[in-house]
Amino acid sequence: MTKATTYARWSWGLVMGLAVMWVAAPSVHAESKAAARAVRGEVVAVNVQDSPNVIVVKAMKGSKDELIVGATVGADTTIMRGKQKVGLDALKVGESVELTYVKQDDGLAARSIHAR
Repeated sequence: MTKATTYARWSWGLVMGLAVMWVAAPSVHAESKAAARAVRGEVVAVNVQDSPNVIVVKAMKGSKDELIVGATVGADTTIMRGKQKVGLDALKVGESVELTYVKQDDGLAARSIHAR
């Protein structure tokens, strides 16, 4: 193999590597922007009448501060009571839950809800 061929292959590999990094960079940034957060608290409201469905959870932040989290609940949201999968309509106001959600451009979206 000549020096010119080696250089051409090395250059082509570098260009392809940079192209892959450039294409992948937006998806990596978007995923890190949507880091999941979780709160444990009490169900304040559940709305299965409208679309999208919504859950509102009141959590305590410290000993005195309340944190109210409202999130849309989509078809891809996992809702569990113990080890059993349930629907959003099975959750009742006053019930203790752990809500995992992500921030999106249009608000918060529930990823999983675990009733305790």
